[in-house]
Amino acid sequence: MPGAVYIGPDPAPILFPRDRIPIDTDTMRELSRHLTDLATREPDGTAEQKRATAQLLALAIRLNPANRSALETDKALRKGQTVDPFKGDINQPLRQAWGIANWLLDPASGAAGKTLGTLVIDALAVINPRNPLVKLREPEGELERWEKVVPSLDAYKATPKPKTQAPPAIAPAPAVERPPILLGQASTKSPLFLLDGDRRRSLRIVPLDMKIVAAPQADVLSFSMQPETEFPDLASARENVQKLLEQRWPDLPIRRVAHISTGTDRYAANNGQAVSGPAALLIYSALTGKPLRPGVTLVAEVASDGSLTRPRQSWSYLRALRISPGGRLLVPPDFEPELRAMIALEDPAFFLRWEVLIVSSIDTALNLASENSDPAGLAATSQLYGELREVGQDKDVGQLCVNAKVRERLSEIATKAPFHYSAKMLLVQGDATLRPTRVEREVAGRIVRSAIEPIRGFSRLSLSQLSAKRLLTASEATSAEIERFARFISPDDSDLIKEAREVTQLTQTLGQGKRDGGLRNGVTYYRDTPLATYHSRFQSKFTALRQKLAPFTGEAIETEPPAGTNTTP
Repeated sequence: MPGAVYIGPDPAPILFPRDRIPIDTDTMRELSRHLTDLATREPDGTAEQKRATAQLLALAIRLNPANRSALETDKALRKGQTVDPFKGDINQPLRQAWGIANWLLDPASGAAGKTLGTLVIDALAVINPRNPLVKLREPEGELERWEKVVPSLDAYKATPKPKTQAPPAIAPAPAVERPPILLGQASTKSPLFLLDGDRRRSLRIVPLDMKIVAAPQADVLSFSMQPETEFPDLASARENVQKLLEQRWPDLPIRRVAHISTGTDRYAANNGQAVSGPAALLIYSALTGKPLRPGVTLVAEVASDGSLTRPRQSWSYLRALRISPGGRLLVPPDFEPELRAMIALEDPAFFLRWEVLIVSSIDTALNLASENSDPAGLAATSQLYGELREVGQDKDVGQLCVNAKVRERLSEIATKAPFHYSAKMLLVQGDATLRPTRVEREVAGRIVRSAIEPIRGFSRLSLSQLSAKRLLTASEATSAEIERFARFISPDDSDLIKEAREVTQLTQTLGQGKRDGGLRNGVTYYRDTPLATYHSRFQSKFTALRQKLAPFTGEAIETEPPAGTNTTP
């Protein structure tokens, strides 16, 4: 449109505290949809309207990072393309957006609600200036509210082009603008399972070192693991990361690949797509030129819609984090149940070792992981948190959390940085009315699944392939892990413990039968029962337990191959 240019909003800076907004997720999505509809109204082409469109899309994308319509609208407008105008009654999304904004400005909605409501009205007042609620607009401070997200009005005013006597006969095809790679190397950390040269598996916090190299045969920028490895989950992780990158950079660099090294040991298949979150963070660092600070650990994977979610092995990764020195830990919102379990497991010190921050998107993760990029308020609260951590050294954390002065500081941190989960959990630890003593059922399911992992391989073996020594050793380890956590699991969830104990007992019985059983007419018996009967019961109960746990673990229960096709438990 003549007379103005469109400049898309910067998706990285934090515009409002999403986790503190007093509306549920469905309402956030609804408001995001209404704002997207308004962004595709029939505009008059002025700079004011172009800027308001950028504001609407900035809010819509932050309210719902998976709003593809908003993302594609912004992408098209950045390219100077026209978008299909809203075909319905524009007054309907206007009424809904004004209504929600008005409600957010109510004092009962709190400071976070007022912040979002004020931002929404900044845009609505431009596109709908005759609405009576325009009186709620606060012109003072508008530029500061949108600083680093949407530029000032002058930026949207097109610079007049000098007239030429004769246009060129053939306009050259516009060059594809691909973002430069501003950083060729970056590093972060994440807990992962690795395989050594003898295929022994270990779990530890792994430094992930990225180096972007030329790859003449490659298409657009992607990543590969070093040492080289490939399996379906890793291919899916690569695809999800590429889709996420293209949301921000539609035309990625070509003939480049990001090598992500795990050292001398290989990324194990049971990690699934866990590396996708750290991989996205490393490549974002390279394309934005933001160096990552040392000591940051990200535990998240990229979902198919571009959001961050907990990895399938989240409970196992948490085990590695619990025995680590600590640092800054970034996790997605659906990781919170495991973190709350640290209080139930009587390990509040976890939240002094680790400064846990909740991140809903990779842009937020980049801000919190990169140097000198903390949002307003976090730098000061992190300093407060660091002081508390020093005070808490060699002290009982439980006693520390009931101290009035400490709680005052924790409350200050939680207010200024609502995504600061460590402060929130230390406050919970100090309040007996809020402190959990049992883990949630979904966490109990993940604990049980982790506990029975040593005996998983036996379910694939024929009776003749089973080793008495391995059966007895694995059943002992599994039993110890189950009993270690049993007292933290609610009586309402005792069915999980009961079934896990049954499977473990059957494993032990199989081991004893392989060792002590006797032959009768060519059939091995143990305690007057054919050993094959125990084996059949074990396979049946183990499969049933895994299926019961699958909704909590996200594990796909594959069809078991015929017994004897795999010889390694």
